[in-house]
Order: sequence, then structure tokens, then C-alpha cells
Amino acid sequence: MNIDFSKGSVLFSKKRSMIPLLMGILIFLISAGVCIGAERVLVMTAPYPTAADGVSMTQMQRFWRGFRYGVPFEELLMTRKTYKDLITLWGEPSQRTDIKIMTAPKILQAAWDREKTWAVIPFEQLDPRWKVMDVEGISPFSLGFDPENYILSIPLPDGEGSNYDPEKLTTLTLTGTTAMARNLAYHIETDGLLVPVENIAPVLSASDITHVSNEASFTPDCPPGDPLRREARFCSDPSYFALLEAIGTDVVELTGNHNLDWGYEPFLYSLDLYEQAGIPVYGGGLTQEDAQAPLLIEHNGNKIAFLGCNAIGPTGIWADNEHPGAALCDLPKMEQTIRELKADGWLPVVTFQHLEYTWYDVPPVQTHDFLEIAREAAPVIISGSQAHIPQGMTFVGDTFIHYGLGNLLFDQMSNVERTSFFDRHYFYDGRYLGNRLETIILENYSQPRFLTEEERAAFLDLIFDTCSWREAFPVK
Repeated sequence: MNIDFSKGSVLFSKKRSMIPLLMGILIFLISAGVCIGAERVLVMTAPYPTAADGVSMTQMQRFWRGFRYGVPFEELLMTRKTYKDLITLWGEPSQRTDIKIMTAPKILQAAWDREKTWAVIPFEQLDPRWKVMDVEGISPFSLGFDPENYILSIPLPDGEGSNYDPEKLTTLTLTGTTAMARNLAYHIETDGLLVPVENIAPVLSASDITHVSNEASFTPDCPPGDPLRREARFCSDPSYFALLEAIGTDVVELTGNHNLDWGYEPFLYSLDLYEQAGIPVYGGGLTQEDAQAPLLIEHNGNKIAFLGCNAIGPTGIWADNEHPGAALCDLPKMEQTIRELKADGWLPVVTFQHLEYTWYDVPPVQTHDFLEIAREAAPVIISGSQAHIPQGMTFVGDTFIHYGLGNLLFDQMSNVERTSFFDRHYFYDGRYLGNRLETIILENYSQPRFLTEEERAAFLDLIFDTCSWREAFPVK
């Protein structure tokens, strides 16, 4: 299935500081015959497991003058060309400034190998193992990014093309568990239909492709939400479909083990709702072949293929030749499909419904399948949709693995279940560039909100401490 998605973006940005200085630079460049319309976009980056999210212009100026106090890094790597670009913007740095000039291929691993070492690189050289950092609250991974409102944009001479073209960019948001049932259903009915997504809908709907793993089938016969009902038998009233529309859902994953809780009819009814809304599904379907088939989406020249499967059952929820349901995990078949898709220019994204645990750490019995797919077939992303408790991430080479994102829309309020991720991934000109981890916490059994800056830093530190990165740079 080939689908062309086109959605609007929401602009989240801060005004540039140092306007008088930069205006003076621009006036000089204009007088020198530089074309202001084209810009080379540079990116402030750090090794992926970095809790900090960015740097201010004040901190950058302090570092440029040779001071380290209050600066989140101690050393800055770059190529000679990038160094000259920054001198164009900021003038010569102090001799005390710890800047290392390297060739482009050496910078990534060198930053990972050193403490508190960041880098400035051109946008087109991004790699998923970098964390893209904000500068004055803006980066090329900001929603609605505009190079003209970004400090690290370098005006180019007339005739030289930019390295950033929004027509080549695709944003994909992957989310964790959604089950609009139990306490959440009660609050939908008592607080208002769209109240649960008021805080997160503007960001989720701004992605070009927004994914939801929905584990509760819709049915008109679903009983009303009841906060005292604790049974793990889920369904959703059809009116709740409006929440999926409010967050801009473009793709629904059906690998969950609760979609047949109320039988086949609600599952088939839900398939009809998705089809009527123009929302494609994968990881589940009318037959086993249908459920295991990849979903193919093209957007802005980026060819993204979704594959999903359920590794844990129970047996009755898997689709077969006669019954609908979730896709059974067949790893050798999935690996072969991934290799064929890559040969045809597709960027495979794999999502798992796997084992669930009561803590943040990822046990070997879970990592096995994720790592096998990464080592044998190397899709660009592997993401766990099953986790009610957020889990860590890793790399196998440049394949990004996130073992479990936690809940998106569900009702669990324990200390380890309230916090969650959703991951915004970036594709550009046929390549996967990396992601931004969005972090949320559940309030009142029903309404996620974004973590504060302090909460987010503590949460990222906690999760990164559980992660192993030993395969990020395989020995060749």
C-alpha cells in the first residue's frame, strides 16, 4: 500500500538573541555579495546518551572566549570548514578554547569516547547516534524549523545550494501503549471527550506521520468506563475514535494482545472504522498473511516500511488463515522481508509487542529478539510498543532500538508507570537521521503532560543508566 501523507506543522521556536550582532554580520555579508536566501545549516550535537537538551547563546559565547563555567561541555569537535564557518559568525575564538579539528568520519566516535565532548557538524552529516542539541531553544529537530530563525545557519555565496530542504524531510512519531478503557474511559466520559489529549495533541499532530499502537478495539456494545473495574479486558466506545483523530493519527499498529478481548466482531468493526477514516493498519489483520505484511508509506521522497508482530500471545490472539488478529512473530521471515525492502530503497521500521516487566531494566529474554533483528537485518528503527513501564534504548551500529516507550493513553498511575516516551524520528533525502525523545507523565489517570525541564533531566539520567551501548560502534 502506497500512501502519500501531507500534514501541517506547528511552529515552536524562540526568538534569536544577539540580533544586533547578527544583523551586522548579515549586512557585511550582503555587501560582500553573499546570497542571504541560501544557508548552510550546522547542528550542535552530543553523544546520544546525554541528558542535557541544549545550550544557550550565552554559554556558547562563554566557551568561545575560553571559559568553561556553566557550559555543559568541555571540548568541541568540528571540521576545518565548520571552524571557518563559525569564525564568520562569531570571530576568532580565544586560544584557551578547547576546540579540536578533525576529519568528518572521525568526529562521531571521538565524541563518544571522550567525556563532556560535543561537536558541531553540517546537517547532512547527522547520524542516529548523535543527539541533536538545541541552541537558544531551536534545532533542526524542532517542529516547524526555519533556518532563517536559527543561530547556526551560515549564509552562502550566490549560487551555492542549501544543505537543508524541508521538501526532503519526514517526521515520524512512534508511541507506546494506548488502551482507552477503565479509568481513562471514565474520565473521558466525566471530564470531556478530548481533555486527555489537550497537552500532547499539538505536538503529536505536528508530525508528518503519527503512529498509535491501539490495544482496545472499538464496539458500540462496550460498557461504560468504571474506575472500579480492574479486569484486563478492554474495549473502547466508538466515540473515543475522536481522540485518535485529535492527535493526528496516521498509522495504527494492531500487535496488541487485547484487541480480541471482546471477540472478533469488535476487531472487524475497528478495521472498518480505520478504513473509513483513511488510517492504514499493520501488525494485525484479517489473516496471518495480511497481519504480517509490511505497510509502505512514501512521504517527501522518503520510503518508510512498517512491520510489526506479537511475540508473546496468548495463542488465541494471533491471526491465522481463517481468523483475524495480531501478527505472529516469525523472525526469519521478518528478517528476509527487511532485507528485501532495503534492497528496494525502503527504510524499515519494526515494532514489537513483547514481554512486559515491572522495572526499567531490560532483561536478556526481551533483548534477544530485538538484537537478533538488528544484527541480522539492520532495520533503521526497532521499537517496543508493549511496555507499560518505560525502558531504555541502544544501538547496533546505526540501528536505533528503543525497548519500550511506556504508555501513551492508558490509566496506570504507579510511580514507574506514569512516565513515558514518545519518539519523534527524522528522515531526510532517503536516510534516517535520528530522533528526539519526548517525555510525558500521566495525571489523574487520564491526562499526559510534558515533563518539566528538571523532571526530564532526572528521567533521562535514570533511563540512560539502564542502557548498554557496547554495540554502537561494531569492530570492523
